[in-house]
Amino acid sequence: MLMDNRSAYVNKLQGELHMAFPQYLGIFSKVTTNTSLTLLETYTSPDAFIEADKQEIVDVIKPTARFGLTYANNKYHAIIQAAHEAQAFGYIIDSNIKRIRLYISFIRKYDEEINSILEAMHELVNANEDTNFVKQIHLIKTFKGAGFLSAVSLMGEIGDFSAFSKSKQLFAYFGLDPAVKQSGKFEGSKIQMSKRGSAVARRVIHTLTLQSIGTSHTGEAKNPVLRDYYRKK
Repeated sequence: MLMDNRSAYVNKLQGELHMAFPQYLGIFSKVTTNTSLTLLETYTSPDAFIEADKQEIVDVIKPTARFGLTYANNKYHAIIQAAHEAQAFGYIIDSNIKRIRLYISFIRKYDEEINSILEAMHELVNANEDTNFVKQIHLIKTFKGAGFLSAVSLMGEIGDFSAFSKSKQLFAYFGLDPAVKQSGKFEGSKIQMSKRGSAVARRVIHTLTLQSIGTSHTGEAKNPVLRDYYRKK
């Protein structure tokens, strides 16, 4: 629920920026990085960025970035260029600025709550390293694209892989097993996922699959085998 609510406010923030400052969305890998949010909280509008002292903006970027002064200067020039373009093509009023700042405050709030929960989960996992449950969490984390949260969420739904003696039982639990729609004498010909199992587990699997078939920033497939299979399908 927390992640869903956070995602909703991220979408709202992106929607406001699409109208008020569209080019800003392409400057950082994510608009919700700490650097990006700090800048938007401080300046918000294209005019404010242009009118601000260069060193002020660079000083905001440097402490929250790991790439040094060159990175900060490059980002500054990209932001100013985007701001000038937004002045020509964007549309911003006071209510846009207020909503942008409001959505950022909600995102910050959800980040604090999520990080607090993650810290507690890490402590719990670290305290139970010798259990099969935790060992299976670490096993899931070896999959490409699987992070701590995905692994814990999946294991929280499964409980223990040993409860499933056959792979098709696990597929059915995820709701990934095939199903054909039937009604009376009618029997459909289209095969779909049954979606009868755990919606949470299915969502995690879906996210991991998207990660696996994706590409890195260099354009290389993260999982060449799965990506090749996906493209052929």
